[in-house]
Amino acid sequence: MRPHLRRWWRTRRHAVRGPRRDAGISTLEFLLIAPALLIISCIVLQLGVFFLASTAAHTAARKGAQAGAAYLAGPGQGATRARDWLGQVGVVRNAQVSTAGSSGERVRVTVTGSVMSFLPWDLRVERSAEDTVEQNQ
Repeated sequence: MRPHLRRWWRTRRHAVRGPRRDAGISTLEFLLIAPALLIISCIVLQLGVFFLASTAAHTAARKGAQAGAAYLAGPGQGATRARDWLGQVGVVRNAQVSTAGSSGERVRVTVTGSVMSFLPWDLRVERSAEDTVEQNQ
């Protein structure tokens, strides 16, 4: 081989293999970065569960308000419908359903509860929905 080709070949071979004094540095970098990535992943998952529970609580409140506002239905039927729906979904723990604030013309259903958590956070959710009572005219 010609000297300039030999020199080029050695530099290419060295670039592919990498310098030998840096052996094991990628393992150390991974050990330093992996806990941060794990924590960020857990936080993102927890926020996703929170938004899922928030949506479930709002949907239960809305379904309860619709059932309570139906013709000849009482607000208690709306609360029962919201509890039944939350029992089927199972995302909101210790759910409490209230019809406080309801009147003869409007039904208001409020759902409160805690969010399933795998981090040491105490996340609570409270959502309300209101609907007009149907009347025979």
